[in-house]
Amino acid sequence: MYHYYIFYIFILFNISYADFNTTDLDRYRDELSTWLVDSSNSIDNYFIEANGTATSTTYAELKTSFALESGRSSEYAIRLRLRLNLPKVQEKLRVVFEDSDSDDDFYDSTKLDNDRYLDKKDYYLRLEYFNYIINKLSFSLSGGVKLNRLDIYPYVNLKVKYNVDSSDNNKRVVSNRFRYYINEDIEDIISYNILYPLEESFYCTVRNSVRYRNWQDYQQIVNSISFVKSIEKNRYLSVGASLLNELEDIDLTLQYPKIYSTYRGKLYKEWIYYELTPSILWRKENDYHESYRFMVSIGMIFKKD
Repeated sequence: MYHYYIFYIFILFNISYADFNTTDLDRYRDELSTWLVDSSNSIDNYFIEANGTATSTTYAELKTSFALESGRSSEYAIRLRLRLNLPKVQEKLRVVFEDSDSDDDFYDSTKLDNDRYLDKKDYYLRLEYFNYIINKLSFSLSGGVKLNRLDIYPYVNLKVKYNVDSSDNNKRVVSNRFRYYINEDIEDIISYNILYPLEESFYCTVRNSVRYRNWQDYQQIVNSISFVKSIEKNRYLSVGASLLNELEDIDLTLQYPKIYSTYRGKLYKEWIYYELTPSILWRKENDYHESYRFMVSIGMIFKKD
């Protein structure tokens, strides 16, 4: 699978330095972005024909990643996320279509699914309504389907957020996402997240989450801290550490601690980017011996500028 790295290096070199026709690339992006917005507006106009002046925030993101880790086979993945906003139907209504990794709050790219094709992945399609109850409390209610190749699983989703504190010094949020599938599967995620601004364009985030799934014998617990420096639009550098634990009955088992860094840079204009993510993990499956991992990602964002 090393040829994937050669492919990534080839793309990075050509887009950054080579003299090639970017006009076609921009035209393709503009046509797709226009199609997405027009599709969103068509759905919007189907329900309400009145003219509206709201700017569409519809967008799509396509991201592909490749990773090498000592003692493991190379891994690769492709991710897709699409959000259609419907401002005329209701300013707080949107259609979300995304793959299972993008939907997963616990996804941290320490294991890629090795699906090369988008049609091999599981997807979630839902209609989502979000609103504020009071200044510190908000919720989103959605109904949708999980598309598992030939199987379809309808579900309802409720997410509640409460701003414990929101000031110039920090922001603390407690959230709960509850999901119920028609086959009686249940997933519940409770999180407590903190954001500390340290100085201009530099901040620290602390995340604590626990997830319950009734089809698993254990609950997962994630604790992480990261420091992020925004360099400019679509560019940043972050370093951090995280722990993943599994709780079964009263037994708590550490799956892996991890330290990592991510640099995100602009590859072409504002809509093609790359990410470089080196990390060190101590996996339980390796008897907690360290392993060194390096992941390269290239992403494209489609939206109207």
